[in-house]
Order: sequence, then structure tokens, then C-alpha cells
Amino acid sequence: MLVFAFDRDWTVDVNPHPRHDAVPLEWVRHLAHDTPHAVYAIGNQTLAEEAAIPGVVDIVGRHPDDWDEWLGEKQPDGRYEQFPLRRERLSLIADLHPDADGYVVVDDLDLSDVDGWEHYHAWEFVPVVERGDINPDLPWVRDLMTDGGLPTSAGIMPANASMLSSFLDDHTDAPGFELTYIDDGAERTQLCHDVSLHAVTLERPSAAPALQCTPLAPDSDQFTVPVDAIELLSVVDPPPNLYTASAETPAEEATGLRRLADVHPEAVRISSILALLDREDVDLFREKDAVQALRRVAAVRPEDCTPAIPILRSLLARDELPARADVLATLRAIGDADPGEIAPLTDELVPYLQSNIVSVRREATRCIAAIAEEDPDDAVDAVPSLATIIEDDADGLQYAVYALSRITREYPEEVKPVAETLGEVTLRDSLSDSVRLNATAGLGRIVGESPSIAVDIVDDVATLFDAGNPKLRNNAIGLIGDVAIVHTDVVEPYTKEITALLTVEDTYTRINASGALSRVAEDFPESVEHVTPTFVELLSDENPLVRENACWALGHLCARDATSALEDRARGDDNADVRTRASWALAQINE
Repeated sequence: MLVFAFDRDWTVDVNPHPRHDAVPLEWVRHLAHDTPHAVYAIGNQTLAEEAAIPGVVDIVGRHPDDWDEWLGEKQPDGRYEQFPLRRERLSLIADLHPDADGYVVVDDLDLSDVDGWEHYHAWEFVPVVERGDINPDLPWVRDLMTDGGLPTSAGIMPANASMLSSFLDDHTDAPGFELTYIDDGAERTQLCHDVSLHAVTLERPSAAPALQCTPLAPDSDQFTVPVDAIELLSVVDPPPNLYTASAETPAEEATGLRRLADVHPEAVRISSILALLDREDVDLFREKDAVQALRRVAAVRPEDCTPAIPILRSLLARDELPARADVLATLRAIGDADPGEIAPLTDELVPYLQSNIVSVRREATRCIAAIAEEDPDDAVDAVPSLATIIEDDADGLQYAVYALSRITREYPEEVKPVAETLGEVTLRDSLSDSVRLNATAGLGRIVGESPSIAVDIVDDVATLFDAGNPKLRNNAIGLIGDVAIVHTDVVEPYTKEITALLTVEDTYTRINASGALSRVAEDFPESVEHVTPTFVELLSDENPLVRENACWALGHLCARDATSALEDRARGDDNADVRTRASWALAQINE
């Protein structure tokens, strides 16, 4: 059950607002007498008689103990000494129905501050009821249609700019609008692609607030309408054909397709866009709109846009193209879905990594990152430019780091010249963990091939041993372990810090830490000897690589105390590599 409270004047159609919709009296009567809902008159009490519903006296009368407090004595003229205030009346009504499903007050006064009550002006209440938002079972719910015959999901007759602004905020994703307004005394209706409050009129106190409108028809210019001239603004979803129906030139058709792609990219025919781009005559405005339409379509239908690649490639080769960032963003969307489709364009893309235009540089970098993910051999030539983006701390840095990391999977030697750049990223705690992880992963692959590369940054990398992100910590110790392949003297001073990582929960950290110390143990056994009991415990680790590394370390340490445990591993470990390494360790000890 819902509880309704109605004002009368400027609310119900017995005394409607001069410019706005009112609630039909029949609605009030029907709610009160033909539904289970409770209905009260809280304003002009004439409504209590007109609709045969309880008024204020009846409301107070149902609180007999508080009669005198709210009404006092009855006067000779039939009136009472006092009446509860409007908000107090709502509180008294709510007390009568503590278990109601909701409380709705319809009043030209703003009562939205009353706790528990949902307030509507009459001109807001009527469309809400007709949409079924109050109760879908009410008989007045209908499929709303605008004056132009299009279905609408919402509408407003704005009393002021503030009300209109709130409506627009609630419908920022609207596909379109139908506007009915008064112009030179005549009522006009216009389909609009977009509407917004005109910023200049809001900033100037002397200017009347106005709505800035972009017509749906591409052959029409923008226009403004004073807010007080608006009769009705409705949210509509125009049929796709209307976006280009009135276009008389290729440029207008491109504008229409761009607007259609904004709201219905799935309805745009790729062939129509390509026909506008594949023309001998050069029209920068037409091409800009067409490319922007294509970009929006590619964001949701990248596979359908692959036929556009040859045309996009030719556009990139041109000296003058105002939508270059959109061309690259389209290629990036296609590449995200299938990097192989744009891999052949690497030579055309690489120069744009050095563009002074932020959006162009960023999109080009994202294209190269997509290519490097699947075809790193196609992205190798981009390494110097990717490093420059990182060194300049430019927009797109995260994609440049990712691209370099992916290239090192197959071509670490090609990225070796910029290893120092990746090292700097690894140590920048102002960057996100994901960026630093990619940097450490890429650097680790380079160091794995050329351990000496990281000798100078071991001190800095060691600061990541206590990183909050276990993956970052793991990459750091892995990198140090690779340095130890050749330079155990550089890693030996960190024996204590690495020892602390031997027993952490993260398996990969234990693998890398045990591997690093096993290498140090070979050249500096006296520095690692005190870790022998921990290595013995690691012989029972759940991970075979940790057990194998423990065997390596104990063999280098000639740890006689570990003989029994190593014999168990040599005879009974379920991993062949562990059994082999345990036997090797026993031979080292016995020698």
C-alpha cells in the first residue's frame, strides 16, 4: 500500500497551474476509492469534499490524544483555532500508516525535505505515473509518445533552469530529444541530437537562461531557446534513418553518421563511412566526421572495421589530417581485437610515437603495445621511440612500458640498450604497480641474458624486497637472482634480506629467493652457512623448484647436518630434478 497526500491549488485540475500539467481530479478519486492506497488532502481543504477524501481535521481526529495540541477549540464560524503546518500534516499521516510501502506527496510547494516522503510537483507526478514509475498497475500507465509520434521515456515542462539542469543530468545518455517551444508566438517542435544549458547565459546574471540545441538533421544549424519558452522536452530514440534522411551533401551525410554513431554505433553501415573517405576530393570536415563515426563504431564492432585499414593507412600518410588521433584510435580498437590486423602498419605508426600532440602520441603507443603483445618481432623497430616516451614521462608511458616488456619476451637483446630506462621505471613509486611490474618483468628478461646490466641498480632494486605488492617483490628478487648468476659478490651483502623471503607465503618469491641464495652459497658459503636449517626445512616445500634450489644451496654449503634429509629427497622425492640435485648435493658433502 502507498500513502498519497495531495495539495489542491496549482496541483489538481480543479485549479491548475497556468503553464503546467495538473493531476486530474478523477485520478485522486480513483486512488482513494478504487485502490488499496490511502489518500489525503493536505492543502486547500475543498479538495477533501471534491474527492471525498480525509482532510486535515480527519487526520488530527485519528490522533485523539493530540486534538487540542493541533487544532484547539472550534470557532463560531466553524474554523479551528489553529492548523498544523504542511510538514506537520505529513508527519501525522505517516504516523497513521507506519507499515506503508511508500509515501508520496504532490504539492506545488517543495516538500522534498520531509523525511520519508517523496515529493512531486503536479507536472512531474503526471508523467511519472504514466510511465508506471509510481505503480505499474495504475490504469493511467501508457506508452508515452511525443508530439512528433516518437516513443519517449521521460519528459519535462521546466519551470526554471535549475529544474531543467537536473533533468538533463538524469538523462546524460539520452539518444536524442524532442523539443517543443514557442518562437515568435508559434509553437515549434524540433528533433535534437543533443541539448545542454548554454554556459554563457548561466554565467551572465543579466542573460536569460537558454538551452543550446544541436538538431538531429545534419543540414540544420545549432540554435538556442530561452528556458521560459520551452513547452516540453522529451527523451526520444529517433530511428537511424532520420540521422541522414535530410543530408544533401557528402559532408552532411558524414555529420549524420557521426551523430548516429554516438548513440547507435551498431546501426551504422561501415560501407557508408568508407564511401565518404574513399573519395578523390579532399574535404577535411567531411573526413573528420567520417573518421570520428568510424572510431565510435570500432569501439563496439572492431571486427567489422577491418576493411577500413587500407583507407586509414593512406590517411596516416597524408600531411594534413585533422582527425589523426581518431584514425589511430580506430586502428587501436581493431588491434585490441586482433593485433595481427594492424601489425603490417608498424612502419607508419612508429613516427607518431614522437608526435607533439598528446592524443596522437598516446593512441600510437597503444597501437604498438597491441602489436607487441602478439607480434613482438613487428614492434622491435619501435624500441627507441618507446624509450623516449618513458624518458619524457609522456602520456602513454604505461603502454610504452608494456610494449617493451612484451618485446623482451623474444628479443631481450634488442631492448638491452634501454634497460636503464626500464630500471628507472621500476624504482618510481609514483607509478602504478602494474606499470612497475611490467618494467621489472622486462628488465628481468634482459638481466637474465646479460646479468651485468643490473649491477649498478642492485641497491635500488633491493628496496623492493618489502614491497606491498607480492608480484613486484617477486620480480625484484628474481632480478637480483639473475644478477647473482655472474655477480654473487654484488648480491652477497643482501643475504639477510633475501633470507627473510625464503619462508613467505608467495611461492614464486620463495623460488627466486632460494635460487639467489643458492648461487651466493657457491662463492660465499660462509655468508650463507647460517641459513642451513632453513634450507633443510625447504627440502619439504610444496614446490619442486624450491626443493631443488635448497638442494643446490646445501650442496654448495657441504651441509653434513642435511645428509639424512637429502637422502630422503634423493630416494623418495616425486620430482626427478629434485632427486638428481639431492644426489649431487650428497656427493658434494661426501667429497
